[in-house]
Amino acid sequence: MAMPVLAASYLGPALKPNSDEAWDEALLPLSADALVQEIMGQPLRRAGRFIKLVCCGALTCLKSVPPEDLKDKKIGIFLSTGLGNVDEILPFIKQVFKHDGGFPSPMQFANSVSNAAAFFLAKICEVKGVVLTISQEELSFESALWLAQSYLESGAIDLALVGGCDVFTPTVADYRERMNLTADNARELAMGEGSSWLLVGNSSGKKLGEILAVEFPDKLMSPQGFSRSKIIGKNCAEFLSATTGNAGISLTGVRPHLLAGFRVQEVDAENWRRLGWIIEDYLPSCGIHPTAAAFGLARAMLGPENAFYIHYNCQGSGKQALVAAFTE
Repeated sequence: MAMPVLAASYLGPALKPNSDEAWDEALLPLSADALVQEIMGQPLRRAGRFIKLVCCGALTCLKSVPPEDLKDKKIGIFLSTGLGNVDEILPFIKQVFKHDGGFPSPMQFANSVSNAAAFFLAKICEVKGVVLTISQEELSFESALWLAQSYLESGAIDLALVGGCDVFTPTVADYRERMNLTADNARELAMGEGSSWLLVGNSSGKKLGEILAVEFPDKLMSPQGFSRSKIIGKNCAEFLSATTGNAGISLTGVRPHLLAGFRVQEVDAENWRRLGWIIEDYLPSCGIHPTAAAFGLARAMLGPENAFYIHYNCQGSGKQALVAAFTE
């Protein structure tokens, strides 16, 4: 089932909503307090930085929808994250396990709970539907989209607020180690962070486009395949053909855009152009983080009209994910 996209927002390391503003890895992480004041109009108390970015990113998305389009709607929250609230979890663990047991503060404990950020968001938005946190490493956002699609199809909810958030946690070396990034399995880009969101579901309001399909191929990509654009190109072309065929969409005169995840080491733009694709490299705008796919897809939804996108992603284990989207 295709999912209409009613709203989208993306937030990168510069902490400027829906902006590709330049940022410096050496200065990360930036304070989120000014962003909270801008988006929420008041401080967010008893909340760590991860929770602040989750709430600010999601509220930016929701605020772009007329209130009447949300009235009486049963909304579900699907927060995806690869590494979770590491900034709060690490102090909690150190306090308990490295200092003779000790007693963490109530705030440390509350912020370390895996679903804390989604709970804060649900409370602020007064959402009473399903509230879930999904973590599947760098395929977390795609997994959240797939799960939201299932809930929408079943009629359990009317709308789904689906987002991806991961925060920069010093040092760069530790961050890269947590994500198992090496020269053999990822592009050489700066580390980043983001909180990017889509509001999907059926509504009488205006839509930005549609998420047409989310797929997780059974075949695993071998480590050697991360750098082989021909293999990835074949997978994307087959997915493109199947998706457009099932949706009855004609691509006559339309060149599809490729959004490639950071595990794709070789993005040969000239080769892809020869095959009829347009390369749209969003990663320099947000840096490497587990849910960068959310940034790329939300950014695409706010881009040119009548564009077709395929987002290709791959875990270090070789598991693949593809998302097809169309903007209107």
